[in-house]
Amino acid sequence: MKPPQTRPSFLFRLVIPATVIFILTILALIASIFGDPQAPVSQWLEAHGDDLLIWELIAVLVVAVLAMTVDRWRSLHGIEEAPVAPSQPTGSDTEDQDPLQPGTANR
Repeated sequence: MKPPQTRPSFLFRLVIPATVIFILTILALIASIFGDPQAPVSQWLEAHGDDLLIWELIAVLVVAVLAMTVDRWRSLHGIEEAPVAPSQPTGSDTEDQDPLQPGTANR
């Protein structure tokens, strides 16, 4: 697993602006409903708003899935490079140990 102090990948940083643009488009569409229908922005949003929302949603989903995929790959790649921890004692090894002091044998 990646250490918690690592910086997020570039794709995670792209998710935020893409989502902000998507939300601003939704707010602009809502504002155009209550605004002047003859305004050029309102007319443009009326003509192209649906397509714009679809493409923005696709962009947000693609960037988010790519960011999660890259993060997962980086996490798995980090696990392979990490040193292997010694295994815990099992079976009869645990019978010889003092439960109050792990790692010491009763003799």
